[in-house]
Amino acid sequence: MKLRIFILLTSVVIALFLFAACAPVKFLNTITPSGSYKLAKNVSYMDSETDGERQKLDIYQPKQPKANAPVVVFIYGGSWDTGNKNIYKFVGEAFAAQGYTTVIPNYRLYPEVKYPEFINDTAAAIAYTAKRYPEQGLIVIGHSAGAYNAMMVTVEPEYLRAQGLDVCQAIAGMVGLAGPYGAFPLKAEPFVTIFPDRHTADDAPVNLVNGPTPPLFMAIGDKDTTVSELHSLKLQEIIRARGGLASFKTYPGLNHTDVVKVLSRYFDDDSELKDDILNFIATNSEKRDNYCQ
Repeated sequence: MKLRIFILLTSVVIALFLFAACAPVKFLNTITPSGSYKLAKNVSYMDSETDGERQKLDIYQPKQPKANAPVVVFIYGGSWDTGNKNIYKFVGEAFAAQGYTTVIPNYRLYPEVKYPEFINDTAAAIAYTAKRYPEQGLIVIGHSAGAYNAMMVTVEPEYLRAQGLDVCQAIAGMVGLAGPYGAFPLKAEPFVTIFPDRHTADDAPVNLVNGPTPPLFMAIGDKDTTVSELHSLKLQEIIRARGGLASFKTYPGLNHTDVVKVLSRYFDDDSELKDDILNFIATNSEKRDNYCQ
């Protein structure tokens, strides 16, 4: 009998291991609890009746909200041609468990659209959130391609202005995780097709910092072989040169995807990154008339 139980338990462990190895994000979402939040799923952030799945968002509303807290908006990555809000439950839970309402939108992807449509979608999702929670500032967090989208909305006021908002009144702070901000030109496909100017003109954050910006915190892992830290360092230099607030930190042992993985409750002891993000949120938590410098 004991042998049978041992064999059964061993089989279950092996099956879970193989499942996790084949689909790590799906496995992570499966084991992530749902008790800390209420989920509003597939909320349209567009006024048009023709919006599709790519223009909807999910809202993780904490059951124990933190008083006077900003709303967190997470923009996922995926090289502008992949990604879906449905695989980031573990991120929604991570911040909702801390008392923060957390919004995770989809946005349209290549080949359906090219630059700047995915940025317009990101701006629309951020604007929808700001209007839904008018008494709370927003902390926008983006990873990789999502960090690019979020940074473009943050440093170029025209994107939110087109939505009827001032970036300095809506965004309390922005966190960029392993973002490509235009420190050097794009050279490979499909990026050359997606960005005809190859991040050498108005399609790169480093070329757009001409006025006040919300506080920025940028992070990358020292094992990242996908995006160079030079993007963050260059943008930090530009923003600081005109008196803005921008900080950058490299985290040992983390690769390109690890900087998101450590947000999960199951990996947040592996790095200081999650605590640093939470500290940034707390520092920029109060609703003010103007966040920018």
